[in-house]
Formats: sequence, C-alpha cells, structure tokens
Amino acid sequence: MATHKKRPSHKAAVLLRRYRKWMLPACALVALAIVLLALLYITQSAQPEPAPPSSLIPDNMLQINDLYEGVRLIPKFDLPPCKYDTDKFQDEGRFIRYDDGKALRGIDVSEFQGAIDWGQVQSSGMVDFVFIRAGYRGMTQGLLTTDERFEENYQGAVAAGLPVGVYFFSQAISEAEAQAEADYVLELLDGRDLTYPIVFDWENPIPSETLPAEDLRAYDAEGADVAAYGAAFCKRVKEAGYKPCFYTNKNMGYQFFDMDKVKDVPIWLAEYNKAPSWYYNFRIWQYTDQGTVPGINTTVDMNICFDPY
Repeated sequence: MATHKKRPSHKAAVLLRRYRKWMLPACALVALAIVLLALLYITQSAQPEPAPPSSLIPDNMLQINDLYEGVRLIPKFDLPPCKYDTDKFQDEGRFIRYDDGKALRGIDVSEFQGAIDWGQVQSSGMVDFVFIRAGYRGMTQGLLTTDERFEENYQGAVAAGLPVGVYFFSQAISEAEAQAEADYVLELLDGRDLTYPIVFDWENPIPSETLPAEDLRAYDAEGADVAAYGAAFCKRVKEAGYKPCFYTNKNMGYQFFDMDKVKDVPIWLAEYNKAPSWYYNFRIWQYTDQGTVPGINTTVDMNICFDPY
C-alpha cells in the first residue's frame, strides 16, 4: 500500500514563509556582525600598548609647555627656571615694558647704527642703559678688530649719563682664543668703569655665495666647546674686576650650546616675540632688532634688563 507525506496546514505554511523571509536575513546580519567584531578585536590586539609618557622622555631632557610651541622637549640643564610673569609684558608699539616696577629698558649698538645723537637718545626717556660693541673677531682669518665707532659711542653714552656695558662678537675656536678676545676688550677699556657687563656674543657663521662654509673658520664648531669658550672668556673678565655675561638666542640655547658650561654666568637672551618663552632664567632680554629710538637713524636692538645693575 502506498504512503503519503502529510501536507502542512495553511497556518503552518504561512509561518514557514515568514521564517524564510525574515529569519534567514537576520541570521546573515548576526553573522556579519560577529565577523566585524572579530576583525576589530584582532586589529586592536595587533597594536602595541602605548608606553607611559615618562618612558618617552630621555633622562637628559625635560618636557615643558612652551608659550608658543606647546608641549615640547628641551635639554635638561642645571639652571633655575624662569619666573617672569607673562601678563606683565606690555607691548607699547615702539617698545615692550615689563610692569614690575624694577625692570629697565635698553639698546645695543655698533658701527652699523652710524653716528648717534646720544643727548637725544637720553632725553627720549626710552633708554635706561646701553650695550656698545667693543669689537669682533673676523669670520675667515680670525683677526681681532675694534668696532670703528666704539670710542665715539662710549664717550657719547657716558656723557649723556647712560649706564654702559660692552659686548664682543666672538668667532673663537678654542678657549685660548676666547681668553685672547677677553684680553683684547680689557686692553681697549683700559680700566674704564662699566655699569653693565662685558658680554661674550658667539653666533653661528652662516655660509653665503661670497663666504662659503669652507672659508668660515668656526663653521664646524661644537656647541659644548663654544660654551666652554664662553666660560673661559667670562672667567677672564671676572678676574679683571668686571661683570661677565653670556649671550644666546632661544634656538641655540636649546639646540646648540651646553648651557651647563655657563650656569654661573648671567644670560642675555635674544628671542623676538611679544613675551619671552625661554624656560630657564635670564637677566636681560633682547626682544627685537627693529626698534626705533630718537637720535638713531637706523633700526636698533631693544632690550629689557629685569635685574638692573
């Protein structure tokens, strides 16, 4: 006798069609979601765990929050940090003032400013002190030369009642040369009084078409060595009874000089901004080379001395 399969009822058939219509796509979506989650887990597991911030900072570096550059690393020097209040710097257009009731305004000049009317400079009320270039060492042959307007500027500033300091543009390539530069300045001064320091100013020689790198005697100098030259210069100045000072800019102070070599010498910082951001302490700040002062026919460097001499 033949057998026959029992046909599903009408209701069961409807349910079966709904199952096929909805459940099968739903299962496919669940499977896809599982695959995506698995891929996400594998991807995250493959990435290394981030190291703690402290492990990323070398022992000889310091992480700071720079006023202009944000979070950055700088060399760790044995120098006190700067504590000047940024809110006290007031930009008055022709000059910047630091409102602490003590800081003084100054300029630095050389033969490049030409003839200066020092009486007019003093009467302008804009200048409380002046640094005068005493001389320089040549970048190619290394000859020591007196600034052609040194004597004129020294006599004029003193006669106008302005406190004076001097600086020497160095291209020394040894401690002996730096000591010779100090001796050159001391001989030039011949015992004359200075209120402000004698400054060691060494700057990187920059090659040009007329002065290629191979002709610049100090082109390959190392920062640690140059800082040691500065220390030798400053020691000789101090032994002679004058106050020493070391000039640097922000970039060279962070990226070139070993500032620990001059940690016992006041710093004159060049940083051309509305307020300084150098992390370490400095006594004098040069904030522009585009200043204008009555009595001087060219632009001139402008400075603030936070702890007057």
